[in-house]
Amino acid sequence: MTAIRTQQRVADWALRRPQELPGSCALPYEQGTSVLAKAAFTSLWLLAFAIPWEDAITITGFGTSARLVGMVTVVLGILAIVERGSIRRPAVGHVMMALFVISAAASYLWSLYPEGTLVQTVTYLQLLALAWLIWELAPRCEQQKRLMQAYVLGTFVSGTDTVYRFFSHEESAYQRYAGAGLDANDLGLMMALSIPVSYCLLIREKGPMTWIYRLQLALAATTILLTASRGATLACLAALAIVPLTQTRLTMNQRIAVVLTLSLLIAAVVLFVPPTSWERLSTVPSEFSHGTLTGRTIIWKAGWDVFCEHPYFGIGANAFRLIVSRVLAEPIRLDNPESVAPPAHNTFLSVLVEEGVLGFAVFCAMLIVLALSLKAIPPFQRKLWIVCLGVWAVGVSSLTWEMRKPTWFFFGLLVAQCGSMAVKRFAPNGFNPEFAERDAPSLRLSWS
Repeated sequence: MTAIRTQQRVADWALRRPQELPGSCALPYEQGTSVLAKAAFTSLWLLAFAIPWEDAITITGFGTSARLVGMVTVVLGILAIVERGSIRRPAVGHVMMALFVISAAASYLWSLYPEGTLVQTVTYLQLLALAWLIWELAPRCEQQKRLMQAYVLGTFVSGTDTVYRFFSHEESAYQRYAGAGLDANDLGLMMALSIPVSYCLLIREKGPMTWIYRLQLALAATTILLTASRGATLACLAALAIVPLTQTRLTMNQRIAVVLTLSLLIAAVVLFVPPTSWERLSTVPSEFSHGTLTGRTIIWKAGWDVFCEHPYFGIGANAFRLIVSRVLAEPIRLDNPESVAPPAHNTFLSVLVEEGVLGFAVFCAMLIVLALSLKAIPPFQRKLWIVCLGVWAVGVSSLTWEMRKPTWFFFGLLVAQCGSMAVKRFAPNGFNPEFAERDAPSLRLSWS
């Protein structure tokens, strides 16, 4: 009789909360499907879609179109959470992100550029909100997949614009091309990050969408080479590691499809990439051996000298440009509109100089937590995120990306995907509805 009652309780619980069944990627509590919840997720999807071309449309006195979409997403997201009456308990990754933001905000107290630190703190809070909204509004694997698709589809805008500018001979810099108002190096890394995501969506998708992903991969590779960004090209090579890492799980038909996709990619590169791009990319070995990486090593040396003067707490978030420009051989005047103070061109050095050893330790701890959290997800997804983290690490070694939306979007998506797999700890053999009810990772609000 006890066994029968237990089975009945499990059946009743499953009927009330079918998304909590073992193996599901849903939240361990009932997810709202109201119009407001759907509108909030749609807005989040549009934000993910806009990230790869956020600088294409700028609203005078306000900012980019992505900023407007982000504000709408925050408002709708908060309203949806209030309507639902519960919030999810944050993951360890969110805690580390919050600690990093707090360390950046705290640097205002000793910042050598307090106005800039205040601006950067507001930016960090907005980016933290982005990661949190992904956690709240996209708890299911299917929703996370849609956000990945949105980012991949968004690269078509900036990629197509880049190809158009190439044919129109509109250079963003000397013999370099970048569409959607983006910097060529930033665009190149955005495209490199899309490659492993698009490839994994390709081999797991069926139907007409597979051709969309094939075209995107060809467009991404072509765009990277048109930007002639050496850092992005190295990141692209790291992104291609996803191909051999996932070969063991492919069927024969999928392997044929991969060969077809690679053929399309190579054909696009051969047809569209000009000799000038290859000439610039061919200078990578010489730049590493006895060059300055287009002046980057000079900036890095100046940044290191500043760090040695302020090793523990740093000079304050967003103060790198101002302070380092003062110690360069030829100081850069901030009041000259035609001369811009140089960014760090290295995310790790930027954090180290601006926030000192203490802030840098928090930043590294955050990255370690993100990497260790991959143990909770299946091997296929784990390989995808290992490659994505590798692409990001290679790319940001020559870019200042600690405050860029793609960084926090992918970090937030990684944490969300790891969190969606946590429900699988309720294995069929040890399935206990009372335990599931008690440990559901949500916090009920008082008005619910």
